[in-house]
Amino acid sequence: MSRLGIWIKEKITLSFLFSLMVFIIFLITVVITGILFVLAHFLGLLNDEFTQGGIVLPIIILISCIIIGTTISSFASRRMVKSVREFIEAIQRLAAGDFSTRLHMKSPPEYRILSDNFNRMAEELGGIEILRADFVNNFSHEFKTPIVSIKGFAEILKYDDLTKEERDEYLDIVIEESARLAALASNVLELSKIETQTILTDKQKVNVGEQIRQCVLLLTTKMEKKHLSLDLNLHDYALSGNKELLNQIWLNLLDNAIKFTPEHGMVTIEMKRIAGSLELVFRNTGSGIDPETVPRIFDKFYQADRSHSTAGNGLGLTIVQQIVNLHGGRIVCESDPIQGTEFIITLPSEA
Repeated sequence: MSRLGIWIKEKITLSFLFSLMVFIIFLITVVITGILFVLAHFLGLLNDEFTQGGIVLPIIILISCIIIGTTISSFASRRMVKSVREFIEAIQRLAAGDFSTRLHMKSPPEYRILSDNFNRMAEELGGIEILRADFVNNFSHEFKTPIVSIKGFAEILKYDDLTKEERDEYLDIVIEESARLAALASNVLELSKIETQTILTDKQKVNVGEQIRQCVLLLTTKMEKKHLSLDLNLHDYALSGNKELLNQIWLNLLDNAIKFTPEHGMVTIEMKRIAGSLELVFRNTGSGIDPETVPRIFDKFYQADRSHSTAGNGLGLTIVQQIVNLHGGRIVCESDPIQGTEFIITLPSEA
């Protein structure tokens, strides 16, 4: 198709197309009716006495126009009805769960916009369905594993021939798995509460630097066990937000950094102001994250460690992202498989 033809198709709107169709139908009806009357007169079917009647001829013309116009309209409307039926069938397939359904209507422009929006909606629904399936599978795995573990070791503890060391070891495992199960339930409830929250409540001025220092003190024991070095570049900068939710951000990110930093590694926290925003960077040394894994790092229950050898349930970063979004900020993850990982949080803040 020529460039002019494409331009014309893009400019012909639905209202113009309807008007043009009505005009063409009217024009064709008049022309055909006129031709039929000329032929009838030429063949002698209409004599002078018949045409001189005051009301008979207009009635015949009216009936002829109605019959011819209706016939032409029925054929012309099939094109428009075909597009509507195509759209209805696509909606029905989508409602039945076929998220691969796509529309490819190119003209008029209104149909093209409708088609593009429908395809975008189907794609989003398909993505949501995949996330829902992943959520159910991961939640089932994370919830079932500690329960099976607790059940198994509880049955073993019924044996009388266990030594004190074995009994204590199995009891420690039961306690650890119970704590993991409780943490999972708490995180799911916390995430559900945050996801349903659209307005930030209990806002106050929060000294972010002081908050992070307190989080460091809470997790000092974990860092000492792994002999980690800590590099802090903090300032007493304040921002307006929910103190409890902000504290969850720093605790989750710092705990994550400690968890994935090898022994004798380093954890770095930096803070600076950039154009009315507060930027914080949590960086840790280590093996980093694979590039294909980074886009999914904030998904529910997703863990970069697919062996589940590290403690956690894959909800911490999801909670962090939700809280950051609730404060009108953004968080990104940058990772190098050799140098380590860093999370960059940007939050709006007045000077």
